[in-house]
Amino acid sequence: MVTSPNPLVSVCVPTYNGARFLQQCLDSALGQSWRDLEVLVVDDGSGDESVAIARDYARRDPRVRVHVNPQNLGLVENWNRCVTLARGRWIKFLFQDDYLEPTCLSRMLEAASDDTALVAVRRDIVFEPGTPASVRRMYEPFAGWASLRGFFGPGPRIGADAFAAQVVRRPRLNFIGEPTAMMIHRSAFERFGAFNHDFAVLADWEYAARLAIHTGLAYVDETLAAFRVHASSASQTRGASRRFRVWVLDGLIMEHELANAPLFEPARRAAARLHPPVDLHFRLVGAAREARRLARGYAADRQRPDPRAIADWEDAVRRYPLLTAVPRGYRAARLAVSVRRARWAVLRRIERVALLARGAVTARPS
Repeated sequence: MVTSPNPLVSVCVPTYNGARFLQQCLDSALGQSWRDLEVLVVDDGSGDESVAIARDYARRDPRVRVHVNPQNLGLVENWNRCVTLARGRWIKFLFQDDYLEPTCLSRMLEAASDDTALVAVRRDIVFEPGTPASVRRMYEPFAGWASLRGFFGPGPRIGADAFAAQVVRRPRLNFIGEPTAMMIHRSAFERFGAFNHDFAVLADWEYAARLAIHTGLAYVDETLAAFRVHASSASQTRGASRRFRVWVLDGLIMEHELANAPLFEPARRAAARLHPPVDLHFRLVGAAREARRLARGYAADRQRPDPRAIADWEDAVRRYPLLTAVPRGYRAARLAVSVRRARWAVLRRIERVALLARGAVTARPS
């Protein structure tokens, strides 16, 4: 088979100790009905058979390229390395545990137009045997209401303004899906930069949001990809070992970017248009103070202590000093909110007393 030096699509497979499911992953990439592609495997220092498996595929199919990083870059930086090495006009990530349906690329390319930078599909969530019930419950919303279809309907286009409004309302909720469910035009990385390695698990969501609030996206409402959940997946192992970093700080950094990053200016405009409007700087103050409190709590937890919680909080503040900034007018605004709440509570109390008195008069015998 002759392979193009400049294929339309680069299927990027970042690997790290992914031998268990890698063959199914690569078979699904090479079995696509769209043939003008390369499959780029970028290994980040695996200690298992991942590289051997990938090189065996490369010997048998010239569309497969294998790159082994000379040193471990870490999860997100390995994604960026994939983008740097890819030759295609479109970047289609496919994670080592996941797989694609045969028509995935064809349907995504059909949905793309000249001004499209991001295409997403519906994905199936595959739970491996032994996945705890608590983990299954955690993912259940993403197959229903917490999805692109749940928020925007069946597509095929989702506008930038509508998307930005949902990001403001739910900044920590990845309702697009994992990179396996996305395809990104190369020009997006030139315009909007690389993945942010300060995120532990929300780097894909932050990048997709950073992009879609400017350009919107195309959505194929068909189940064309599968995201596998199992106990040793990257998201599960990170969540178990660094609870504060994953479950608190990632969301806080997202709040910071919405409030301050220049590329998130469309989100700030969307926040100002909501009813009532949302001041993202004010919201960040509350989120940061709650995160600082939680860092102490995670560190002092006797049953499941997170010994790095305080250090992770301090490192985040060094990287993002605006986390501890108090914007002008914040204290006055907080006082006004407190006064409104106190007034509401007094009115409710008066209303309850009046209802009780009215009931007592009605029940009094004549």
